Amino acid sequence: MAELEVFEKKPLGGTNIREIAKVLAANGKEAAEKMLADQVKNVKPVGIHLPKDHVVLLLGGSNGILRACAIQLLFGENVPVYAVHYDRESMQIGHYHVQAVKKLAEERGIDTQWWNMDATDPKSIQEVVDFIKTKYKVVHLMNGIAAGATKRYEKYGKINVKDLDVAFHPVLQYPDFSSLDNIRKFGMVEVQLASEQDIERTNKFMGTSTTIWVNPLAAAGLIQKDVSVVAFADYDFEKDDPVYGMGPLAGAKILQRESMDLAAKNHGVKAVRLCYPAMDTTAIGAIPGGLLMLSLTTLILQEKGQFKGLKKLAVETMQIFRPEYRDRELRLDTDFQKILPEFHKREEKLQLSDIPGIFDPLTKIDLP
Repeated sequence: MAELEVFEKKPLGGTNIREIAKVLAANGKEAAEKMLADQVKNVKPVGIHLPKDHVVLLLGGSNGILRACAIQLLFGENVPVYAVHYDRESMQIGHYHVQAVKKLAEERGIDTQWWNMDATDPKSIQEVVDFIKTKYKVVHLMNGIAAGATKRYEKYGKINVKDLDVAFHPVLQYPDFSSLDNIRKFGMVEVQLASEQDIERTNKFMGTSTTIWVNPLAAAGLIQKDVSVVAFADYDFEKDDPVYGMGPLAGAKILQRESMDLAAKNHGVKAVRLCYPAMDTTAIGAIPGGLLMLSLTTLILQEKGQFKGLKKLAVETMQIFRPEYRDRELRLDTDFQKILPEFHKREEKLQLSDIPGIFDPLTKIDLP
């Protein structure tokens, strides 16, 4: 095999940063509203009936899997959803997704509140808790914060990993596999080393962020023993994954799992680890090797008739809100985990000449 070129993995697939604000200002609102309208047309209830004094609180939700869950809860199950997201309004489509959701929910008479602020700031947390307490008695918490350093611990050293260079949708900001022309390169990406600041920030947002919410919610009487669900979106990484398994992302996930145990022990919550496969989100595009993992595993799952997009995964997530649900893990990645050996075989055999044609089936899938 010819030696693979090392290329720089740029934010949002190399989208011109100077143009983002202009593009979003001109097209963000319309694109977000159209995407939501198209998705809501296919939303069907799955029979989740929470008492009227219950609310689901999301940490995240302006994009990705928690956005899909918010859509299902609000427009499928008629469940009130509150959320704390963190988006730069001029640069991230998440702001426009939130406005679209709020507008449609208001039209349908469904209660939803969204705060754009740092979900780890104690003052922000208390502000939200105090507000919720004026309207609801029981909170169910879903943590989907994705704000970590996609680097390696210093002890492991730098490494190059195989990846794809894929163009992102210019407005909606997800890796866009709808055209083979968007798959621009197959090569190697250098994985940088994490600083102490990187590690601290990743642990703050992705490691301990559940605990700092559960405790004040419980103190306010909003956590009900054996009733309140506390869940976080997890990725069950391979232990020898050169990026995810050997850096701050892994450390933070371990901390988050420990925090779930504490929430169950201290407050009697129904703690659930939501195990998802690789998904077509903005976040995965930032992880070295992430787009190759996503595209190749999606291809294999699609061949087997087992692929599930964000909407299907969100629907299957709803079962955690059934009163009888008691499992500590919801494995929505079972098929994904089973095909990982096949993924590694194909990754090893992948040739430059295979790109982009091998991924043609992805152009026919509604990924995001």
